[in-house]
Amino acid sequence: METTMADTKLRNDKFITLKQAALEINATRRFLERRVEIGELKVFKPSRRLVRVSRDELSRWITAYSSGGLLNPTKAPAPAPTGKEVAG
Repeated sequence: METTMADTKLRNDKFITLKQAALEINATRRFLERRVEIGELKVFKPSRRLVRVSRDELSRWITAYSSGGLLNPTKAPAPAPTGKEVAG
């Protein structure tokens, strides 16, 4: 596969668009927007329309969620009560 100048530039940028990030991880931009909305992925947003994610943050997020676990398990929701709890 031939590498173009545009491909090289994309890999070297410190900040990339959500669309570029989505292409890199084979997902949709909307998927990443949802990750931002729920606080999993942090973005740089200097204006209403301009949204960028740093490559470091994208790598951190991929590492944190690649095994299917939560980045911070202490923030996981508590299991719903089943009514079978024993009072102590």
